[in-house]
Amino acid sequence: MSKDRMIEFEGSIDNIATLEDAVNTALTIEQQGHKFYLDKAGTSTGIAAKDLFNYLAAEEGRHIEYLNDFLKTGHLSILNESAPPDFTQSFTNEFTEEKPGELDVLMNALRFEQKNENFYKELAAWTHNPEQNEFFDMMASFEHGHVELIDGFIDAASQFRMET
Repeated sequence: MSKDRMIEFEGSIDNIATLEDAVNTALTIEQQGHKFYLDKAGTSTGIAAKDLFNYLAAEEGRHIEYLNDFLKTGHLSILNESAPPDFTQSFTNEFTEEKPGELDVLMNALRFEQKNENFYKELAAWTHNPEQNEFFDMMASFEHGHVELIDGFIDAASQFRMET
């Protein structure tokens, strides 16, 4: 059984000595996120929730590609930025008091993405190489985008539930 690296590191980089350690740790975390989102997409009952989890799984897959490329070349890869689809309205319509499960999963996903963002920020501060710093800052900004996306869904779902 594999360890949960985010629990092991608790958002800290104390056990990282080299760039390879940093990227390999980040890869492990992104792979866990990819699996988590795919699992949740497979068990989700709502269409919009399933779409969100599939989108986030694809995002984690892209991060894995960026990290692998950076590990191999030591340089930033060409990034394909994509805006998340706008499915907020259908997502809020799926949340009722009878179906709180996806909201609980989103709260866990929010914490996961916040830990990832903090981890990449720490890696950016850890390195003294400007290109590595730029790469880890970029990865932190991706995670921050996920935090905002998930937080927006939670907010929309909470407001919807409060109004009913």
